[in-house]
Amino acid sequence: MPAVETKADWPSAAGAWRDMIFKTEYGTLPPPPDGVRVEPLAHSQMGNYPDRPNKWSYRVHLEGLRLPFTFTFSIYFPQGPGPFPVILYGDGCWGYLTESILQRCLKEGCAVVSFNRTEFAEDLAYSGSENNTRREGGIFELFPDHDFKALGAWAWGYHRVIDALETFDFLDLKHLAVTGHSRGGKTVLLAGATDERITLINDNASGTGGSALFRHVGADGESLGLITKNIPSWFLDSFAEYSDREEELPFDQHCLLATLAPRPVLLTYALEDRWSNPEGMVLSAEAARKVYAFLDAEDHIAYHLRPGIHQHHPLDWEVFLDFLAWKWRGQKPAHPYNQHPYPHLSIVFPSPGKPGSSRFDVTYPAL
Repeated sequence: MPAVETKADWPSAAGAWRDMIFKTEYGTLPPPPDGVRVEPLAHSQMGNYPDRPNKWSYRVHLEGLRLPFTFTFSIYFPQGPGPFPVILYGDGCWGYLTESILQRCLKEGCAVVSFNRTEFAEDLAYSGSENNTRREGGIFELFPDHDFKALGAWAWGYHRVIDALETFDFLDLKHLAVTGHSRGGKTVLLAGATDERITLINDNASGTGGSALFRHVGADGESLGLITKNIPSWFLDSFAEYSDREEELPFDQHCLLATLAPRPVLLTYALEDRWSNPEGMVLSAEAARKVYAFLDAEDHIAYHLRPGIHQHHPLDWEVFLDFLAWKWRGQKPAHPYNQHPYPHLSIVFPSPGKPGSSRFDVTYPAL
C-alpha cells in the first residue's frame, strides 16, 4: 500500500485500500449506466401529516445497458422552496421508517428519499430460500461477467438513486446522508466508500462484514466463518477461505471505515445486540480514528451505543439526526458519543512510524 506522508496523499492510499477490500470481500462494483431517465409517477401531499409535506414518487429507467432495468423511489419533503438536505434510505424492504420517524426527519428540514434496495438484488438471507448461493435476477442479469454479490448490487443501487436525484434542483446534494440497518448498514458503508457524492454515512448495527472487526469477535458475536456459511450471497465465494484464518486477511474493517475519511461517519449499535459484535465495532472505529485525526477530522467519526436489541430503533434515528445537526449546522450535540462499557478492551492498532515522525501509514499490525 502507498505510504502517506501528507494529507494530499490520502485519497490515493484510500483508493488502494478500497480496491483491495472489494476485490477480496465484496467483489468489484459494475460500471454506471450511460444515463438515467426519471419518470414521474405521482406528486401528492400527505394530508394526515402536520404542514402537509410532499410525497413525490418516480420510476427510474437505466439507459445503455444490455437489458432494460427500472426501479422506483419516493421523495418526502417539507413545504417551502428548499433546497433541502437529503437523507437517503434504501431499506424500504424493512418497516423501520415509521410515520413518527419520517415526521421527525421532515421537522429537521430534511428531505427523505426511500427506495427498496432489493429491487437491485434479491436478499437470499430469508428463511426458506431454495438456494442462497444463486446469483441471478436484478442487476445480475445486466452484468453476467462481473463478480459482485448482493451487497455490491445494493450499494450500486444507492449510486443510481443519486444519479436520479441530481435532476432535482430543490434537493441540496452537498448535504446527502445515507443510513441503513444491519445488512443495510453494510450496504451504506460500501455505497459511501465508492461514491463521494455521499457526504455523511450512518451505519446502524452492520456487524460482521460491516464496521466490526473480523479479528475481534466478542462473546456471542458472529464470525467470518458463520456469516459466509449462512449467507454466502452477500460476499465473494473466495472470501469464505478466510474462515478461521482471519489473521491472514490483508486488512480488517477499520480499513473500510478509513476509506471514508474525512467525511462524517456515525456508527449506531445496541448493547444487547451481541451478534453484531459491538466490541469489534468500537475497536474498528478507534483504529480508523487515527486516519481521521491525521486528516484533522478526528470528531468526524463517532459511535453511539444504546440499551436494547438488534433493530433500527427510534433512538438510533434521534442520534443520527443529532449528528446531522452537529455536522451540517454546527449545533452542539445533545447525545454522548464514543462511550462504551468495555473496560477490558485495549486499542489494538498502535500508531505506526517512529516517534516524532510525520509519516503515516495504515498498515495493520498483527494482533
